Amino acid sequence: MRFREYLVLFVLAALWGSSFLFIRVAVTELSPLSLVGARFVIATIGLLLVVPFQAQVLRGWHTHLGSFAVVAIFNAIIPYLAISWGEQYVPSGLAAILTSTLPLATVIISHWWPGGERITWQRFAGVAIGIVGVAIVIGPTALNTGVSTFYILGVCSILLGAISYAIGGLLAHQLLAGLPSILPALGQTAMGACILGPIAAIAFAVHPPTLPLSGAVIASVLGLALAGTTLAYICFYWLIDHVGPTRTVIVTYLLPCMALVYGALLLRETVGINALAGLAIVLLGIFLVGRKTAGQSLDEHKIQAAHPQVKTEERINS
Repeated sequence: MRFREYLVLFVLAALWGSSFLFIRVAVTELSPLSLVGARFVIATIGLLLVVPFQAQVLRGWHTHLGSFAVVAIFNAIIPYLAISWGEQYVPSGLAAILTSTLPLATVIISHWWPGGERITWQRFAGVAIGIVGVAIVIGPTALNTGVSTFYILGVCSILLGAISYAIGGLLAHQLLAGLPSILPALGQTAMGACILGPIAAIAFAVHPPTLPLSGAVIASVLGLALAGTTLAYICFYWLIDHVGPTRTVIVTYLLPCMALVYGALLLRETVGINALAGLAIVLLGIFLVGRKTAGQSLDEHKIQAAHPQVKTEERINS
């Protein structure tokens, strides 16, 4: 990889890592439903400003509306809502670590998924190590008799979001295979706006937040939608086109680290030794399940599942 490609990789990690910061700030004044509805609508507008200039991307889009809807539910609506709800009670850095268990969830679900990959002993060990890492991250607080029930529910909600991402990725692999470039991202984001946007607008009207919203919350909503979604997708597909899916997945390791830094520096969240140790162990588990074996590596499979237009024969620059 060249300097420009490393730069885009770190920008992508910074953008996706910042999503947890933006969510944490926004849910102090907005409900998760209102936040996610706004995220879908604004991110769709952002993507539509780019995609119409690529006519080949939009060709035949209307024939996949049903698939976009199904994928949007599991790969966007459920995880966005679950993570946003959980971050009302869980620090942003911890939320990022919990969400980074997506590859571990993918390994487990794919084993029983029709046409999915069978789990190997190496990947089973990676999953087991990852679970230990998650237990270390949340264990000390969860064992505290004075801990809030909502904290535990928040942790479970974020883990549910990671599981939903895994299911959504596998569904996308089946339903959206062969679509060009960024179309699946635009399709599921736009469909999320169509499904959740009206519901969020009604909820906002019935139970409006305290107005006016603070500047920090407005900036967080815009940052989450335009930076953490629109611009992040553009960087993601640029990287896949230039370095291939296997190297692009390195962002999995950088994202939670960036989120921890944001939370500590900007939100003054405490980063305990258990969070750092747990993160290291979770990343070790992800590394083990993603190591290339005799077949296709899980990392590459995960990218292709969530974004099925990626082909294994894509060029990888040295």
